[in-house]
Amino acid sequence: MKPTHRAGLLMLLIASFVLPVSAQESTPSLGDLARQEHERKLKQSAQTNTDASEPAGLTEANFKANILINESKAETERWVLMPEAARAGAGRIRQVTTDKRYYMPFVVTDYPWPATEKMSLTVRVRFISPVGKILFASAKWSETIAPDPKSPSVIVLNPVMDITFDHNDIPGTYTVRIMITDHVHSTYAKAEEQFQLIQGTSAEGKAVQKPATPKPDPQ
Repeated sequence: MKPTHRAGLLMLLIASFVLPVSAQESTPSLGDLARQEHERKLKQSAQTNTDASEPAGLTEANFKANILINESKAETERWVLMPEAARAGAGRIRQVTTDKRYYMPFVVTDYPWPATEKMSLTVRVRFISPVGKILFASAKWSETIAPDPKSPSVIVLNPVMDITFDHNDIPGTYTVRIMITDHVHSTYAKAEEQFQLIQGTSAEGKAVQKPATPKPDPQ
């Protein structure tokens, strides 16, 4: 073989070797594909968590959402009329018993807009058992379309939720979560409260029926 032919053949062999290697390097390996899929799922999960904590199209409100737990509407009225500094440690029963009605008003405080302005507030609520089961959920449990002129910055949404446990309900810590949405100003506020049910006897939880609007308090 002549030297020129050998050189040409050598260059051809080098080119044939380099091209497959280059193509191989540009193709993702199974490990790369797995890592990319893992990163995609992490980003998707982060986005889902963000969407859940910051509802689409809404911003966090300047007002506060509150969940009260008490035994009568009169207690709610007293809480509304309390000085702001006294409200934080009041109006919330931490232990409840069976066969007794309790009220759970959802209240807005520090509402910044005047009573003369249009109002549209709604409450989304979740009621969760000690074992993490959602016993009750409503996208629009109560609402308010007009403030009380006597307390325009403190608003009790209606109807007020009431609940009665019986001996079939599982004892332990129950959780109530709400999100109050101001549809006029496109804002929201969240709140969560917990309380303990004592004197229960069953090992299984019982679904909480949708509470009815309470009758006038006899007190």
